[in-house]
Amino acid sequence: MKTVVVGYGMAGREFHCPLIRRQPGLGLHGVVARRPEVRARAEAEQGVRGFASLDEALSDPAVDLVVLATPHDVHAEQAVRTLEAGRHCVVDKVMALTAAEADRMIAARDRAGRMLSVFHNRRWDWDFATIRKLFRDGTIGRPLLIESAVCRFKAPRGWRGELGASGTILHDWGAHMVDHALQLGLGPCRRLTAWLFSSPWEDVTIGGHGRILMEFDGAVFQAETSRICRVDRPRWWVVGTEGGYVKFGVDPQEDALRGGDVDAADETESQQGILSTAVDPDPATKDPETHKRRIPSVRSRWDDYYANIAAHLTRGEPLAVTAEQGREVVRVLDAALRSARENRAVEGPWGVK
Repeated sequence: MKTVVVGYGMAGREFHCPLIRRQPGLGLHGVVARRPEVRARAEAEQGVRGFASLDEALSDPAVDLVVLATPHDVHAEQAVRTLEAGRHCVVDKVMALTAAEADRMIAARDRAGRMLSVFHNRRWDWDFATIRKLFRDGTIGRPLLIESAVCRFKAPRGWRGELGASGTILHDWGAHMVDHALQLGLGPCRRLTAWLFSSPWEDVTIGGHGRILMEFDGAVFQAETSRICRVDRPRWWVVGTEGGYVKFGVDPQEDALRGGDVDAADETESQQGILSTAVDPDPATKDPETHKRRIPSVRSRWDDYYANIAAHLTRGEPLAVTAEQGREVVRVLDAALRSARENRAVEGPWGVK
C-alpha cells in the first residue's frame, strides 16, 4: 500500500515515517511539505518523492493511503479531501477539534467507501498494556480510582502552543488519556468535570495545565496534563478493591524510536511499576497487610498500529482504532471545554457501544 505522509514536523518525521517503513504491507511513497527546505530534507532523509501540497499528492494515481500528521485544525478538511479522492486515510490524534468536524470526516468515509482511522498509538504503551492486564486478570480487584498524568515544565513549540491550530492542552496528551479511559472496560462515562489553567508564556494560548475527572459506574478516571508543573507526578496511580499500581515515567518506545531503533526500547528494574496487593493478615494482630513488588511491564508494540492498518487494507482484518472511537474522544473533549468554561459538571454518556 503506497503511503504518503502529510507534514514533516515532529510527528511525521519521528513517528509516522519510521513506523510505516517497518511494515512490509506498507511502503513509504512520499512526503508532503509546503516549505521547499523541509521538502528537500524529507526527500534526502527518507529517499522518497516530496510533494508541495496534498492536492499534488492526491493527483498521483499510485497513492493508496494518506497519513495526516498536520495541525489539528486542518484534520477535518484534509481528511474529507483525501477520502473524496478515493484514498484511505490515517489522521494523527486528536481526530478533530469538534465532534461536528469528526462527523463530517466519518460521513466522507461512508460516501467514499474507504478506510479512516486515528493514530491512537499509545494504546500500545507498555504501562497501559500492563494496566489492562491487571484489570483483566482481577489482580487488584475492581478498579475504583485511576489517575493518568503527564506533567512537565516546558513551553510547547510552534503550532502546538496556538489555540486555533492545536485546540487546548487537553487535545494533545489529554486525547490519549481520554482514549485510554474509554478503552479500559469501565463502562460508559456518565459525567465529567474539567479545569483549564492559563499558561505563563504570552505566545502560548492553549493553556498551561488541564484536568478532566471522568465518572464511570463505580470508578473515577482522572486525566491530567501540564506544561507548567515543576514537580514529578506518577504517570499512573491506580486503586482497586484488592490492591493498587503506581508507575513513573512515560513509555520507552518514544525515545527508542527517535533514536532510530524502536526495538531497543527497555526499562530498568527501577523504572518498573509497583504493584501492591493484599496478603494474609498477621495472625498475632489480625491486621491486614500489603505486599509491594516491582513488576515488569507488558511489552506491547507501537508497530502493531500500522501492522493492523496493513492487515485491514490487504486482508480485511478488523480495524483496531476506528473513526467512531476517535470521534468519541473528541466528544469527551468538547464536553470538557464546556465544563471548564462554564465551571460545572457536564452529563454524558460517552463511550456507549
